Amino acid sequence: MKKIILVLLGLLVSLSAREIVDMGGKKVEIPDVITKVFGTSPPSTYMIYTIDASLIVGLNFNHARGNNESSNMLDPRFMALPVVGGLQGGGNSMNRETLLSLHPDVVFLWNNDASSQLAQYLFESSKIPSINVDLESVESLSKAYLFFGEVLNRQARAKVLSDYASAVLEKTKRVVQQNATKRPVVYYAEGADGLATECDQSFHYEAIKFTGGINPHLCPTKSGLGLEKVSLEQVILYNPDVIIAQEREFFEKVKSDARWNSIKAVHEGKIFLVPKVPFNWIDRPPSFMRLLGVRWLTHIFYNTPNSEQFAQEMREFYKLFLNIDLTDEHIHHISGVL
Repeated sequence: MKKIILVLLGLLVSLSAREIVDMGGKKVEIPDVITKVFGTSPPSTYMIYTIDASLIVGLNFNHARGNNESSNMLDPRFMALPVVGGLQGGGNSMNRETLLSLHPDVVFLWNNDASSQLAQYLFESSKIPSINVDLESVESLSKAYLFFGEVLNRQARAKVLSDYASAVLEKTKRVVQQNATKRPVVYYAEGADGLATECDQSFHYEAIKFTGGINPHLCPTKSGLGLEKVSLEQVILYNPDVIIAQEREFFEKVKSDARWNSIKAVHEGKIFLVPKVPFNWIDRPPSFMRLLGVRWLTHIFYNTPNSEQFAQEMREFYKLFLNIDLTDEHIHHISGVL
């Protein structure tokens, strides 16, 4: 009888759990039904949000702080979730006790977090299944959506988003190929003074590179953090065709700063501020928003699609991924280029 009971218990356990191979090649046993999920950094958290925001149990940071416009576009239930922190950028802001109190069924680790010994300790010691996901490249997003769909049992929704991602990436590749002789030199200006940037192999520059941008800052990447300091003299020597600015402070003051005026991009007015509503379109974090970001970049690099076509792409993207109906005013305000 005891043996029969043990066999039955074993069958019940096997029925309630399943084994997967994550995107890092690791075998992970996970619950068959998943209702609570935590992402250790914004790229994974935001991707889950687009599939089923109700699964998320905690935030990486307080989204309401300093960005009311973005906050108004996000699900109030998402905004009200407890802040757990995360492992993004090689750091650790995670509150382990808060996470444990939320009882997540699984935790998703972005590739940049997955190699951390701290991550292994946090989740293995807590008996929480940790799943590695590859979100570093914009070209990985289609496959990643399918993977999330399988793990979360949200295959139909994830397939729709994956198909959209595949179509956008193919469309963008065609535009870049058609404009192969027009590829611009693009300086990626970071920081309030615009004098931080990324090496040519940095994943922080990846979306710009994917759309044909040529990075003049050739150097070995020192860390995943990026933000390599440069001098104004270096930027003047690079003489970029286009400047993509991360910070509004730099974007607003550079146009009237005589020291920058000899640079082609400044002189010709080809300076663009990265849209960040509700999440950054390009980087920091490099999320699913890059699918719209690469379309925006092709628009400002080659005027393909034109403004009217791009406005329609924005409407379709925001509706599909975020269930947001954009007005014309929203579109002009968010993109800043129409």
